[in-house]
Amino acid sequence: MRKGEIEMEFKVIKKRLFHSSNSRRFIEIDLIRGFTIIMMILFHISWDLDHFGIVTLNKTIYQYNFIFQPMFFLLVGICLAVNSNKNNNLSKNKKSFKTHLIKRGLSIVGLGMIITLITFVIFPDKIVLFGVLHCIGFSIILSIPFLKFKSYNILFALLIIIFGFIIGSFTMENPTILHLMIGVHQPNLWQHTIDYFPLFPWFGVTLFGVALGNLLYTGNERRFKIPDLSKYKPAKMFSWCGKHSLAIYLLHQPIIAGTLFIFDIF
Repeated sequence: MRKGEIEMEFKVIKKRLFHSSNSRRFIEIDLIRGFTIIMMILFHISWDLDHFGIVTLNKTIYQYNFIFQPMFFLLVGICLAVNSNKNNNLSKNKKSFKTHLIKRGLSIVGLGMIITLITFVIFPDKIVLFGVLHCIGFSIILSIPFLKFKSYNILFALLIIIFGFIIGSFTMENPTILHLMIGVHQPNLWQHTIDYFPLFPWFGVTLFGVALGNLLYTGNERRFKIPDLSKYKPAKMFSWCGKHSLAIYLLHQPIIAGTLFIFDIF
């Protein structure tokens, strides 16, 4: 074997030993995320059909959306726990991981602000001031000091969720953005917005996901056994959707609404 080939082989072995653990993805997380995003798309198609007057739907169908909404925040928390455990060995990794979370959170909040601007133009009477992306972005940043508590986060989660239900019972006519962030909103909320996720209780759901992630995964390994799902074609489809869930979330509604709008014109 030539010297160059030996060096190349050494690099491959080194990559497998020192980098494979951080790059591993758990397919079940991507599967659940993918399934959830597809169900959300089906829900939004129903909402758009009703909104454009193409099909009149029974409004009770919207209550089923609450089954899938918590899944996004639980998955955010689970992924935070998994990635935190992966980067928990070296102090350098810890610092860079925190910086990564701050940047990641701010970028998602920035995408939420774009949604705010779009809804200001399209739905000026129902602007999204603090929707799901705003809440997820801030939840990622706020979770940083809680990650060290691992599964004990279930206690913080319960307190925040309970507090969220309490504060959510208070309303005011003209709440500021800070009021909306913590859960104080207008009476008849859904007459004022099409998307609203305050930090209380939803940050608590994220922390519940962090606790769950630490119970289900340790280091870079599962604490449970599952069959090899990657060989099934439906699993590959759901997994792909899960890996690209943020992009799908951002693009699906303009595509669906635009298509139905054109269909409505003609």
